[in-house]
Amino acid sequence: MGRLKALFLAAWCLATTLLAGCGDPATLTLSDGERRELSDYRGRWLVVNYFAEWCAPCLREMPLLNELNELNELNEQHNAEGPVVLAVSFDALPAAELERLKTDYRMTMPVAASLEGPWPFETPRMLPTTLVLDPRGKLVDRHQGELKAEDLARWQDIYWGD
Repeated sequence: MGRLKALFLAAWCLATTLLAGCGDPATLTLSDGERRELSDYRGRWLVVNYFAEWCAPCLREMPLLNELNELNELNEQHNAEGPVVLAVSFDALPAAELERLKTDYRMTMPVAASLEGPWPFETPRMLPTTLVLDPRGKLVDRHQGELKAEDLARWQDIYWGD
């Protein structure tokens, strides 16, 4: 009986492992229609910011997020690591509307129309909400409310360094 139980347990573990790998990946659709996966960011810090045009604090923090994004782009030119910034529209908007928002609010980071699949967090209930994912794609920090320069400086000190 013990041998049969062990065989059943081994088969169950194998089936569970195989099925766990068969799920849909965490994906996103950018405002330009490009589809990406969370795994595309593996090895990089990822700052995910949920925003909406009707959210005044969201719009006030955009210059700060643009600055972080531009610093990351500058770092990439010098082979230094910084976080990738991704803005996510809280509202379901068509691509043309998202592109208009990018232009109107001078958003330099990519803007996602939607996130699908098993992301390591739930859609926030409060705006703005900013999430930090480590290079393995694990959620390590969350900030609800308007970001300030001190918040980004703290994250830099704790997570991605200079």
